[in-house]
Amino acid sequence: MNNSLTSNSTSTDNLYFRRFEFIQDSPVSAILSIVFLTIASVVGTFGNVIILMIVSKTKELKQVQSVFIVNLAISDMYVTLISDPMSIVGKIEGRPFFLQYPVLCEIIGKMCTMSCISSLGSITFLSLNRYILICHNSYYEKVFTRRSCIIMCLSLYLVGMIMVLLNNAGIGGHGFDDKSLECIWDRMATYSYTVVLSVCLVWVPLIVVGMSYLRLFYYVRNKRKQIVSRENVPNIDNRSLRLAKTIFIAYAIFSTCWMPFATLLVADSDDTFPHEVHLFITVFAHLHPSINWVIYYNTNGNFKAGFHKIFRICSRRYKAQHNGQVSQSGTTSTTRVTRY
Repeated sequence: MNNSLTSNSTSTDNLYFRRFEFIQDSPVSAILSIVFLTIASVVGTFGNVIILMIVSKTKELKQVQSVFIVNLAISDMYVTLISDPMSIVGKIEGRPFFLQYPVLCEIIGKMCTMSCISSLGSITFLSLNRYILICHNSYYEKVFTRRSCIIMCLSLYLVGMIMVLLNNAGIGGHGFDDKSLECIWDRMATYSYTVVLSVCLVWVPLIVVGMSYLRLFYYVRNKRKQIVSRENVPNIDNRSLRLAKTIFIAYAIFSTCWMPFATLLVADSDDTFPHEVHLFITVFAHLHPSINWVIYYNTNGNFKAGFHKIFRICSRRYKAQHNGQVSQSGTTSTTRVTRY
């Protein structure tokens, strides 16, 4: 382990790892983090690709809110396809590898910030979508058109881009973090920037989504009481409630994964927490993009049916190709026997 001062820390006793040193120095932490990230990368990339395929092929899922689901899958796929594998590289190679490619590490960190803002913002818009549909249905078609949903998604990337471009004005930064051992924003460069980013990235979505579901819960409860008392009130669309349930579970998991991360960023203002704390909390936060498709599968009937349909088609194609090869092989063998 090298005892030189790192650029992502103000602490003079902070150390950084060279190639394989993290594995040699902390084998249990290293192996666990690498295994979790590998599984998250493979499973998450598979799941997010499946989400895009199912939404594109399932008529019942081609609704206005699917714009947010697609955007969420695309944002999450950056984390699972690029950020997680490069995080594994960081834990194996250490800081020296990224010192050779400083621009690469900066780009990875900036893209990760933008994709995370887009991902968590998409969950927020999905929750608001369900809230307005169920609680203020008369406004739904005015607020959520396909065009407005696309604009909302683009606005998330715009917010992420603004947060990243502030680095050019000397506010904050992105690079290799020696405690989480990955390319991410420089939490020690500008503490106020770290607090704002933490608030925009986690706490604002948490509060907005939490309030939406709290109001939704009271609305549904009151409506059901009125139905039980046989008052003349319209029934609640069960399909909308099921999708609201799906998004609520995604929100609960999102909260569980990201709250420790947001709290850590603000709490460790002097960069005194052990690197193991940063390591596992950051890995835990990055598990979230790999889980959403599992939630959809277990809570959304249309998604589950689309999932099975895709794999039935793939299975049939494989069997057809296999039978064709066997048939072709049998014909060739028969021809050869006849010649002899």
